[in-house]
Amino acid sequence: MTKSICSGLLAFAVLSSVALAQEAAKPAAGGWSVKPGSGIKYDGGDAFSFSMVNQLQVHWTFSDVDAPSPGTTDTTTFTVRRARTNFSGHVFDKGLRYKLQLDAADAGSSGDGAIKEGHVTWQFQDGEDCGIGLRFGQGKVLFGLEGTGASSGLFFVERSSASRGFADGYSRGAWLVGSALKNQLRWSVGAMNTDVAGGLGAGYTDRGEEASNSDNEMSYTAMANFDPLGDFNGGKGTEAFKQGDFRSDDKALKGTIGVGLALGNGKDSGAGEDIESTSININTAWSVEGFQVMGEYYMRSDDLQGATSDTEDSDGWAVSGTYLLPKSGDSSTQWGVGLRFGQVSSDNGDNGTVNYATGLQGLGAVEGDSTEITVVVDAFYHGHMAKSQIEYTFQDVDFTAGTDPTNHILKIGFQLLF
Repeated sequence: MTKSICSGLLAFAVLSSVALAQEAAKPAAGGWSVKPGSGIKYDGGDAFSFSMVNQLQVHWTFSDVDAPSPGTTDTTTFTVRRARTNFSGHVFDKGLRYKLQLDAADAGSSGDGAIKEGHVTWQFQDGEDCGIGLRFGQGKVLFGLEGTGASSGLFFVERSSASRGFADGYSRGAWLVGSALKNQLRWSVGAMNTDVAGGLGAGYTDRGEEASNSDNEMSYTAMANFDPLGDFNGGKGTEAFKQGDFRSDDKALKGTIGVGLALGNGKDSGAGEDIESTSININTAWSVEGFQVMGEYYMRSDDLQGATSDTEDSDGWAVSGTYLLPKSGDSSTQWGVGLRFGQVSSDNGDNGTVNYATGLQGLGAVEGDSTEITVVVDAFYHGHMAKSQIEYTFQDVDFTAGTDPTNHILKIGFQLLF
């Protein structure tokens, strides 16, 4: 790992030197270019393009935990949440596109490797009114609005517990990704190795971006978003969605409405029996005059097959509102404030196979409800490209066993794109 990091730093230094030399000449078209916050780019015309952008997120977290059992204590910790390098572009033809995303913060943790995304897309239809591409490799499962959107574009320090519990996954597979009506309609369908839920517990085998499929049944997902008042995403796909109304010119009302369906096929790691799951997501986001509201609802059912047949139903939701204050004078800094409400309800049934530990903020994978209220204050120095965030979450957990802890979580985050 150390060798790969050193090699990456060396490559970055070489590319930076070449790009800066090219930038000094400022070619009229094509060649190398550098822009703060956007990384390094090379435009070789129809035959080749290259872009490299680095993302660094560091967090400090204090958790005042009213533990339901002895041995759990309050914690204070620093983390490197994300340390990612993104390579993207096209090769041979503008319709043959690639993306490689490496995350040094993931390497060696939770069984994940350094490769976060690595896929090739054949864009066989690429027009203003209609675009369709076939993606093959490892990437986001494309389920849920917040989970599919860019991690670099979060208004809150973390995604909602509902999003992290029921979506926010990566897997290996193949997806058809398309758009229509001048990008007012965006859709995707896919087949993959593992489940869409990022918060699945260890009792479920087919989970995680590095996992292989356990049998001859894949997991499937489909999602579509429609923007009734015109393109909400600036001509880009849902993966480019960033939170907050950062528009500087036309700030008229625009929004998106979406729905997603996921069919999972996994196994209980204990009994080895099949689990067939159905997940539904409904999402929406609206922006106007610096304000943005966003809401998502998840509903999931897990059916354990075989001798110990059981059905476990869970759901979760989150509603948030944010406001971005105007810039003051010549300063590029903008302040932002946000408020979010959410809940995760986890029904573990009798066997405890499927659970959403992420939704319960590390308190363990048990049956119950977790309700959260989160407040955030942001300082955007250069939009999402350089920002500081301070976030407080009040969490009220209602366990079926009768213990009802309340917790207080304080987070401070900083992000830099370069």
